[in-house]
Amino acid sequence: MLLEHLVYSTAIAIVLGTLYRRYTGRDHAWLVVASAYVPDLDIVADGLLQRIGITVMVHGSPIRHGNFHNAAVMLAYAVFAALLLHPAGVRLVDSFFFAAAGFGAHLFEDALVYKGGYAFFWPLSNQHYGIGAFEYTRDWYGVANAEVLIVGVIALAGALVFWQVCEKKGWKVGGWGR
Repeated sequence: MLLEHLVYSTAIAIVLGTLYRRYTGRDHAWLVVASAYVPDLDIVADGLLQRIGITVMVHGSPIRHGNFHNAAVMLAYAVFAALLLHPAGVRLVDSFFFAAAGFGAHLFEDALVYKGGYAFFWPLSNQHYGIGAFEYTRDWYGVANAEVLIVGVIALAGALVFWQVCEKKGWKVGGWGR
């Protein structure tokens, strides 16, 4: 779902960035798109850690895909991103918000596609949740699912229209303005 995550997270970044900029004057929406790929680091984490001699066990087995797809890792990552970006001049609250939003976007996108996919609410619950609105198979040139991608492109187009209305036409969200 690499391509789909890019499209959906870009749509979410446009909407959040537009609203956040209207309210605070700051916009770090790029962090939403970058953070949308963080949960999938669990795919390579075990191999990388074992190369340097570290073995991490999660529930009695090595890290596997899905272990980072939960609220606990999302919060830890958002705190880490906030602390990492703060010396670069990004306010803690801004980087925490956008990092958590990007990570959460990935979890939401996976929930849309997979029914009973991951334990999103771990450590509060080990129950696997998902909506499963799509039957996911890589049927678009082996890269993406056409149906999921089409819905994402429609969402992206809607986000661009929203941005156009807000930024170019001077529309004020909830009375906020410049």
